[in-house]
Amino acid sequence: MNRKSIVAIVCAAAVILTLGGTTYAGYAAANKYRMQLDYNYKRSLNDLSGSVDNIETTLNKAVYANTATQQNGLAAKLMRETSIAKNSVAVLPITGNSLDKVNKFITQVGDFAMTLSAKVSAKQKITDKEYQTMLNLEKSAKTLQGSLQGIQPNLESTEYTAALEKTASDITDFPTLIYDGPFSDHINQMKPKLTQEKTAILQGNAQNIAADFLGTTQDKLSHTQDTEGNFPTYNFTGNSDTIRISVTKAGGYVSSMENSRDVTAENLSYEDASKKARAFLNSRDIVNMKESYYVINDGICIINYAYMLGDIICYPDLVKVSVALDNGEIVGFDSVGYIMNHTNRDLQPKLTMSQAQENVSSHLKVQKRGLALIPTPGLNEVLCYEFQCTGQDNDRVLVYINANTGYEEQILIIQSSDNGVLTK
Repeated sequence: MNRKSIVAIVCAAAVILTLGGTTYAGYAAANKYRMQLDYNYKRSLNDLSGSVDNIETTLNKAVYANTATQQNGLAAKLMRETSIAKNSVAVLPITGNSLDKVNKFITQVGDFAMTLSAKVSAKQKITDKEYQTMLNLEKSAKTLQGSLQGIQPNLESTEYTAALEKTASDITDFPTLIYDGPFSDHINQMKPKLTQEKTAILQGNAQNIAADFLGTTQDKLSHTQDTEGNFPTYNFTGNSDTIRISVTKAGGYVSSMENSRDVTAENLSYEDASKKARAFLNSRDIVNMKESYYVINDGICIINYAYMLGDIICYPDLVKVSVALDNGEIVGFDSVGYIMNHTNRDLQPKLTMSQAQENVSSHLKVQKRGLALIPTPGLNEVLCYEFQCTGQDNDRVLVYINANTGYEEQILIIQSSDNGVLTK
């Protein structure tokens, strides 16, 4: 083979390699684009599902709202959620008019919310017909949400598109136009009140406190990396490495304990767990706590307790106790809410219970009532009358009326099942 032939072969091979590399790069780029597109579609579907769920809950609460402040706040939330839902629908890979009904439904909810807001701002009353519209819209939102939860996004499957189209067809009868325990999400944004002006303790003292709390000796614990920031703690682990416990540097309060062992069975009931948790709190001299809500997950019953100041339940002062249902062992303790919020308070309502109850919706039947301290989104606290009510379709509803102004501060829907009592 002469020199020219060799050069020609080398050049041809180089061209083939270059083309092959270019082709591979093209395939890789296309695959990356498809993965990004798939991610965007999945995120949009999740956003849509979340917004529709929020729309359903807000409409549920709106039926029971009875003061202008609460009604306007719920109307504003509806408008925000419909805007998010519209943006999510626009991204989904459906052509033609397949999602027209979904778009129309979302638009009608937004228009209805604007109508309500304008009416309430003009100090006009919401009519029975408009309350019925809320109920109808809520039912449609529930239907839509149920359909959305069953969709598994997959760009390469025709079933994905068909499922979206089926979801749209499920929304047929919406009306024409004429809402851990609550009260705990805010605590991470605050500085702890209980430890203010408390003396800092040494690490060794904290280790002894942790050992006493666990019913063991300090040599069975190992000191690990401390936590700083707004909530400084000494942190320790047990010899088995499944136990972790934290003690505040100021004041020496046990803020959390977790035993991450496997729970192998559910031999105990919620009632059994409640007795175990109460006995545990009493043995640690944690008193004046009232049980509020609970949930059972993976064989563990998590029970919320709120501090009682006389006859006032103080929801910000939250303690959680986790009980393993295989043998009743306490496998979790969390007093962060209590440490963050507990302080001396002088709480005196200006309104009587009966005066506050006048602002509870006529669509609700009051079953039980009392005083409650709840947190606000602005990281403050407000004294309210808590009315436990029943509503349409046996809804269990909590209404919080400001004990000084009479405004509705909060509406919560109670959800009960074999796995717990929670609110939304």
